[in-house]
Amino acid sequence: MTRPNPKANAYTVLIGATGGIGQEIAKQLCASSRPVILVGRNTQKLTEIHRGLAQDYSNLEIQSFECDLSVPTSQDELMAALNHLIMHPTNNRPNRIDTVILNAGINDFAMLTDQSDDLLEQMMLVNVAYPMQLIKRLLPILIAQNKPAQIINIGSPFGSIGYPGFSAYSASKFALRGATEALGREYSDTSIRFRYFAPRATKTTMNNDAVVAINNELKVNMDPPDTVAKALVEFLSTKETSQHLGFPERLFAWLNRVFPSIVGNAIIKDLPTIKRYARK
Repeated sequence: MTRPNPKANAYTVLIGATGGIGQEIAKQLCASSRPVILVGRNTQKLTEIHRGLAQDYSNLEIQSFECDLSVPTSQDELMAALNHLIMHPTNNRPNRIDTVILNAGINDFAMLTDQSDDLLEQMMLVNVAYPMQLIKRLLPILIAQNKPAQIINIGSPFGSIGYPGFSAYSASKFALRGATEALGREYSDTSIRFRYFAPRATKTTMNNDAVVAINNELKVNMDPPDTVAKALVEFLSTKETSQHLGFPERLFAWLNRVFPSIVGNAIIKDLPTIKRYARK
């Protein structure tokens, strides 16, 4: 009698697991009984998060790997570790990668003339180039599994709406959104799906005091990280190609595509306030 193969551990790989949103995503993934692979650059914080989740979810498969996305060899080492995991069963169960969440990113609220060339370059690298490099390395692994898989790029409303004080950040998120769309079409003949998830302003250290203050004055809502994480985990099981969190952000993202002058005029009215906070 032939025994059926045991159900595979279908891992979700979380890139940027040590940030404010990343930690909450990791918790929500575990709470939804998804085996996870945590990836981050900060070894100490990564170890602490892994240890805490392993204690809370002792029956769940949790892995963690250090990776500095700015170093190509570190990306290669991560790919080797993922390949090894796929090729070697865990607790007599085969492993595969079901989902990859690309959550690493940086932000800066300032007028363009107040930002250094190094900062502008770093924002494009971290928010666009490094994710693209990682996706390039991941695709052969995911395609070779011959199983459905998805890659989720974490975006922003500013990837659909150009906003003063965030011109560089908007540029990077517009690029990431375009890359997600293009890759979805480029690999539509495979089992890999590309999806875009855009949280609105979130209460993490990524948004400094000036961002919090201007959002308060302009009455822009900010979500706690756990709200974003819960919505993302729910999004993973839907068939939607993209999702923008929050209202009116979702409406403005749509409206900016159809009637950009309406959104532009509304934002320009707030320009004096934006400049006052951006130049602090």
